Amino acid sequence: MKFRFCGDGDCPDWILAEIHSTLSVLSSVKLRVLAQMVAKSTLGEEIPEEKLLDTMSANKLDLKAARSAFACLRYILTSAVRHNTPPAVFEAELQQLGLPKEHSAGICRTLGEFSDRLQDFLSGQTLSVNELEDVSCAPSETHPDCVNLSLGVRNEIVNGLPQKTEHCVTIHGGQLPILIKELKTARDVVERLS
Repeated sequence: MKFRFCGDGDCPDWILAEIHSTLSVLSSVKLRVLAQMVAKSTLGEEIPEEKLLDTMSANKLDLKAARSAFACLRYILTSAVRHNTPPAVFEAELQQLGLPKEHSAGICRTLGEFSDRLQDFLSGQTLSVNELEDVSCAPSETHPDCVNLSLGVRNEIVNGLPQKTEHCVTIHGGQLPILIKELKTARDVVERLS
């Protein structure tokens, strides 16, 4: 089955499993509180693990289950925002996936409450991984016909965490004008698209 909030694609299996094993077990009130925590966390607010555990403790769910439920809700909410899913369609799709009506309505209310802010935030985060921060070029000391191109990259994911890195590439001096021309062409295409 195809779902609008999944970009008119299939819903990932792990989302289905999480809906049936954790989200549908929670009360609709607890699920709405959890969904609000997820939305606030996505927008950058720090959510202490104790608060997350307190929300899940009534159902005797451990930290691992709480984290997986959190990740599931984050995927559901951000995908719905990313694919501009209408609330009525979103609620119906959540019910088709096996979430009770009250639970689906609670998530839809949370989406309606945070949709604009999430849209703005996610738009600002586009292409925020592996951002080219600076470029420098110097003659190669070991190869007289070559140049060392140094690329500073911000938010490169290393071991699961974003870090600032630097990559050095040695290229032949004759290829540098070709590289510059191709980079300018790519920049022009990106500027036309945005």
